[in-house]
Amino acid sequence: MTKLNEPTQPEHLDLALDPQLKRDATAVYQQYGMSLTTAIHLFLQQSVTDHDLPFDLELSKEQLQAELAREKATGDTQSLAAVEALWQDWKDL
Repeated sequence: MTKLNEPTQPEHLDLALDPQLKRDATAVYQQYGMSLTTAIHLFLQQSVTDHDLPFDLELSKEQLQAELAREKATGDTQSLAAVEALWQDWKDL
């Protein structure tokens, strides 16, 4: 049992990325002196703080469809549900 104020061990996240996307994102965050791990941590922390995405979504219809197709092909059902909901919201606009 964890005692109050006792530090916890970090959990690890296994993330599959397109190699070019990883290189490009790494280069972006290196400009700010941070690693991709730190950038992802900040993204998640801001998402929790805002209870939302920490940015406005600016994907084109084609990009959103491509992401949905990729997730279906890879069997990524957790994020697939979120993308399908987002796609439905986008179609309703």
